[in-house]
Amino acid sequence: MICINGEFVPAGRAQIPALDHGFLYGYGLFETILVSRGQPVLLERHLKRLEEGCRALGMALPMSPTELSSLIYQIIKLNGTMDGALRLTLSAGTDPGETTGNLVISTRPLPYSAPDYRKGFRAGWSSFRRNEQSPLVKFKTLNYLENVLARKTARERGWDEALFLNTTGYVAEGTASNIFLVKNSRVFTPAPDQGLLPGIMRQVVLETCRRLGIAAEERPVSPHELLHADECFLTNSLMIVMPLVTICGCPVGSGEPGLVTGEIKTAVSNHIL
Repeated sequence: MICINGEFVPAGRAQIPALDHGFLYGYGLFETILVSRGQPVLLERHLKRLEEGCRALGMALPMSPTELSSLIYQIIKLNGTMDGALRLTLSAGTDPGETTGNLVISTRPLPYSAPDYRKGFRAGWSSFRRNEQSPLVKFKTLNYLENVLARKTARERGWDEALFLNTTGYVAEGTASNIFLVKNSRVFTPAPDQGLLPGIMRQVVLETCRRLGIAAEERPVSPHELLHADECFLTNSLMIVMPLVTICGCPVGSGEPGLVTGEIKTAVSNHIL
C-alpha cells in the first residue's frame, strides 16, 4: 500500500498529475527513513529537514508534522513493515507557490544485509563533480539523476558506491552516503561547504564521537588522505555506518572493517535503535 495525499491505495493505483513539476522538472524533496521494529528512526529530524527544505525551495507541506507522523505510522502498520525503509516524496505540484504539491509515502525492504557489514563496501571515484557553489546540493531534491547514473556506473565496475569530488578536487560525498575517514584514532569528514548533503546520520555520528571522546573534525579532505586513511566508513539513514574497505580496488588500511568504525557503529545503533 502507498499513501498519497492522505489516502491509502494499492501501489499500482497511485497516481500524480502529469503536469506536476516534480515529474516535469524534479522540483520536489524526499526523505528516506529507517524503520526498526516497526518504528520510524529519527523521525523528528527527518521532518524538520523536510520543513527546512520546503521553506528554502518555496514549497508547502500539505499538512502539519503531527498529521504527517500519523500517516507514517499508519502506512508502516498497513504494510507490516517491522524492519525496512520508508520514503516521503513531496512534489511541488502543478502550480508551485500557489498550491501544495503531492505527498507520497511508501515502504520497501532494507537494501543492506549483515554480510555487507562483515565484508565492507567497495567504492570508486565518479567522473561527475559536485558543485560546492550550488544552493541545491545541501537539500534532498528530486534532481537525483547524477547520483543514479554514477551508482549505475559503479555497479557496472563491481563497486557498491561511487564517490564524488567537488570542483576543486576535494572529497564531497557518495551517491547515497556521507564519508568519514579515521587516521591515528581521529575521525575526519568533509565539511558542509565542500558540496555535500549534511546527512542526518552524519550528524548523529559526529555527536556519537563527541560522546565517546573520539576527536572528530569537519574540514576539506583530499583524495590522497582518503586513500591513505587507517579506516573509512560511509553513513546514511538506512545503512547507519558501513565500513569502506577499498577505493578503486586499492585497500583502505588493512582492507578490512576497522575497529574504530565498529565502535562507532555499535554506539550509534545502541543509541538510536
